[in-house]
Parts: sequence; structure tokens; C-alpha cells
Amino acid sequence: MNEDRLKYLLERYQANECSPEEQAELDEWFHAWNPGTANMRNWLQEAGSAEALTEELYADFKERVAPPAKRKGVAVWYKVAAAAAVLIVLLIVFYPKQHGGGELAHTDKNKQATRPVHDIKPGSNKAVLKLADGSEIVLSDSGNAHIATQNNTEIQRLQSGGIGYQAVQDLTDDQPPVYNTLTTPRGGKFTLTLSDGTVVTLDAASSITYPVVFKGRERRVQINGQAYFDVVHNAAKPFHVEAKGQLIEDLGTAFNVNAYSDDPFIKVTLVEGLVDVSNDMEKVSLVPGQQAMVKDGESKMRVKVVNVAETVAWKNGWFIFHQENLQNIMKQAGRWYDAEIVLDPAIMNKKLGGNISRYKDISELLENLKLTGGIDYKIEGQKVTLTKR
Repeated sequence: MNEDRLKYLLERYQANECSPEEQAELDEWFHAWNPGTANMRNWLQEAGSAEALTEELYADFKERVAPPAKRKGVAVWYKVAAAAAVLIVLLIVFYPKQHGGGELAHTDKNKQATRPVHDIKPGSNKAVLKLADGSEIVLSDSGNAHIATQNNTEIQRLQSGGIGYQAVQDLTDDQPPVYNTLTTPRGGKFTLTLSDGTVVTLDAASSITYPVVFKGRERRVQINGQAYFDVVHNAAKPFHVEAKGQLIEDLGTAFNVNAYSDDPFIKVTLVEGLVDVSNDMEKVSLVPGQQAMVKDGESKMRVKVVNVAETVAWKNGWFIFHQENLQNIMKQAGRWYDAEIVLDPAIMNKKLGGNISRYKDISELLENLKLTGGIDYKIEGQKVTLTKR
């Protein structure tokens, strides 16, 4: 992509005017260079404006966010041979779009021709907002700035993306709390700024229920699925998250909660600050880099050190797996691509690892899996079948 095209797309992005095709083009360019830690909107704010994107800044951006030379545009996948405890590492190199069309390196044209005719596009920003009266509003990247008014609080579409709550006037103590619920479908992701300034990013197939305005001595929300919280700390009014029987209390924090109803656990991972995680039987305090996990039906908490970048990679537009079984990999892929996944039992426990952008079509992920050896796949509409080769 040349500089003029990038400026054009960024200007439309800032104005929330990108068509789905333009948004996909911009996402593909950005994630081809982004190693998984940068954020396009934050970078734009740092740059000042799309107009300020001179040739020099354009080059500087690529230098700042591109992975090191050995990693640029590279998705690494490996299969763990459990019986021999040997790692077989297969490097699969993708050329970014601006370097030749996204072809797999080390594959010839005949092999490329075997790629599926039908594909499944990645998820996008979309959600459904349920208001206190039960009415529902479908949300996406485009639409009117004003969405609704609830309990003297205006719900607005934010320039930075997502929606936010802004009080029009102070509430009286005798006014009962009013609750909204934001739900992302399979194939959706969305960002919410609560009335206290706390920012919540929902992954696919997730939901959060929260008061329009926080009243009383605490701020409390409930979630299902996966969410990343960047909490505005207030010692006089602690922030609590309820999820699958666990209570997470903020002590000045950014953290990730993975609490899907179809997963047999809840995981709370601390990115920065401090959190307490508790249930009826136990309470633990986490420091950055730690994760508390509780299995469904149990109270015992298991605390371990994890790779935070891997845990929150979904928020930054990446799949990153480390010795993960194929069943769990495809469960995550199924949510993001809104795909029905059918797995041959003979391969569901294969251990795999690697990273790939979530903004690639699903065939890019499947080709990586296929080339590790022993796996074939077929795409029929929104159904993906994986079998042993």
C-alpha cells in the first residue's frame, strides 16, 4: 500500500466512514506490520492526524511497529510430538500485501491453486445493546453519534470506537439503578466505556451487564465470555466483576477475564496493578503476570505465571497459541469466524503453537494447521471440517 492510499484510508477511519472493504484493507495492512502490541487508534492519536502522516512518519511507523527482520510477516507453527517429547518447528512465511499479494513462501503456484474457493471472513466490530426497557440496538462501526438516553445519561458512539456513557445531569439518591447489557455475537468484538471512564473490550460471543450510572459504595458488573478491563481506580468505590461464581476486585488495574460458559474454567489474568479474586471458599491476590484459574464446580484457585502478551493477544488482533490442543484452537477460531467446527477425534488433542493475525481469512489459519502435517480441512459455507490425513 502506498502512502497516498494509506492517508486516504486513515482519514476515512478517523471519520468512521470506512466501508467494510476499506476497513478490511486497512486492518490487513496494519496487522501485517503490527507484532501484536500496538493499537492503530492509539498510534493515530500519537501521530496527530492522518494529514500529519508525512513520508518520513510513514517510514518511522513501519520501523517502530514492524517485528524484527527474522519475524516480519512470519507465522510460526509447531506440532508437539508428545511420545518423543520433540518439537517439530515449521516456519511459514507470509508476504504482506504490499510485498506481493499474501502468498505463502516456499509454495509454488500449483499448491496455491488448491486453496479453497469458498472462505470465511474474520470477525468485526459489532454488538447488540439491550436497554433497560428491553429494546435492542444493533451496533457496528458506523451509525449516528447519539444512540439513546437512559436514566439521564446519554449513550454515544465514540470517535475512538465503541460506545460510551455520559451523564446529562446528576442522579438523585432515590432513583433506582438502570441496567444495560452489551452482547457480542460469534464473529463480533466491541469496546465499551462505562460512565466512570472504565474501558471494557468484549471478545466474540461475550456479554456484560452493568448499571448506566454507578451508585452506592461500589461499581459492579457481570460478564460472560471474555473481556479485557482497563479500570479507572477509585479507592472509595471499588470496581467488582462477577463471572462464573468468582468475584474480581480492582485495586488499580488492567486485567483479562476468560469466563465462557462452554469452557470448564474461569481464568483471570492481571496485566498491571493489583486484583483480588475470591469465591465462597478462597481469596487470592494477583500481581502482574499472574493468572488465577478455577475449574467449574470447584472452589480451589490455581495461581501461575503466564505470558500476558499471549493471553491478551485477541484484544490486539492476534491468535497466539503455545502447546495448545487443536480442539481449543478451533473453539477460539469458531467463535471469531462464526464457524461451525467439526473435528476428527483422532486429531483433536494434537498440540500446536504459533501466531497469526485474526484479520486473515480462516483458510490462512487452516493452511498453517495443514502444513504441520497430518491434518486436512474442508470449508462448506460456515462449516469447517478437519480430518486426519
